[in-house]
Amino acid sequence: MSGTDGGSAQDSTTSPQRLPLLDERAGAAISTEKSNWMDAFRDTLLIQCDTAEAREASSLVADRRGAGLVLTGSDAPVAARALRKHGFEKPLLCDAARYKGNGRYPASEPFDNQWILSQRKLDLPVLTDSGYVGEGDVTGLRSILARSRELGEAVIACLPLHRSWLGERAWLTLLEEEIRTSGVAVALVLEHPGDPLGVQKVLRGLLTLLASGSPVLLLRSDVSAVGALCFGALAAAAGTTSGLRHLYPVSNENGRFRPAQVSVLIEHCLSYVGADKVATAVQLTPDQVERWECDCHTCNGRMMDHFATILDRGEKQAAAYSHSLEILINVHERLRFSSLTPNQRRNSWIEQCSVAGFYHLDIGRSVNGNWTIPRFLESWRAVGAEFLEPEGAMQELPRG
Repeated sequence: MSGTDGGSAQDSTTSPQRLPLLDERAGAAISTEKSNWMDAFRDTLLIQCDTAEAREASSLVADRRGAGLVLTGSDAPVAARALRKHGFEKPLLCDAARYKGNGRYPASEPFDNQWILSQRKLDLPVLTDSGYVGEGDVTGLRSILARSRELGEAVIACLPLHRSWLGERAWLTLLEEEIRTSGVAVALVLEHPGDPLGVQKVLRGLLTLLASGSPVLLLRSDVSAVGALCFGALAAAAGTTSGLRHLYPVSNENGRFRPAQVSVLIEHCLSYVGADKVATAVQLTPDQVERWECDCHTCNGRMMDHFATILDRGEKQAAAYSHSLEILINVHERLRFSSLTPNQRRNSWIEQCSVAGFYHLDIGRSVNGNWTIPRFLESWRAVGAEFLEPEGAMQELPRG
């Protein structure tokens, strides 16, 4: 297989050989022990945030249906304890994120016993503090799954993966077999320099895995978390910031840091776009006033160019944060709490992605081409249709 970004593999495997699978009987025994935690998390949109944002995020999701939190960082259990103490009862996970950054841990790194125990004491499902599973690292993958199984019930094996695990069919087949045989739930974190689900073969791999019947969660995603839920994810997390919506490959830029721009979620475009870029689009599309008016609690009926007028960066980030979170949960609620059948719900999601693509095209014509359709929208339109019943066939988006 090609592609080496994101670090080297942790063993010498160069092709997905059929290594001996985990013990079938042990995996089957665990898979039949249905813990209540799965019912609590089923079809839940999780908001993934840093621990410093825990209180604010919890207040924004506390009264929302089908929502929960993923607290990210080594101190996540401490923040989780504080939230529970203050009455937060929504689904909650702790992500150690030891798989990210230039100093990330490999998949073979042992779990931290204190990390495991701290989640047990809070009566939370245990999300393992796994290291990164590189390209072809079968040994690392099997190690995470085996150690997760040994932890007993209510355990989620965190699988931070090189994109080849979903993008290459042979590796995907092996991954699917290993997960199924282990009998444990898994939480995927997908590495990519941009958006992994903007790559059609990666999205196809994800949807294939979701259709396999194994309990699969998706972490560190964006708007696509809603789509993953429509297509069978047990739960899916959307990050509050760009850094929490992606797992970037190891950097070769010697630690140089460029502050991320403040982005806001545009509901009719199903996309996060920089606040200043949104303001330009609003000004250049006077015929689309109704699309740019937002009734969320932050905007309160104002045009979406108001974010660009906020001069204080902290204040701008806070406004964009609460707006985007509310809009994303709205999108999820309309799909989850509808009377649609599962296939109709999937079809509705793909239709929304298709319509959002047309909106992007329309805006792009007005801003002289400085606006393109995000690749993930085209991926969902094209690949998602493959996983629908025949009546879900979609019209192709025009290009330009």
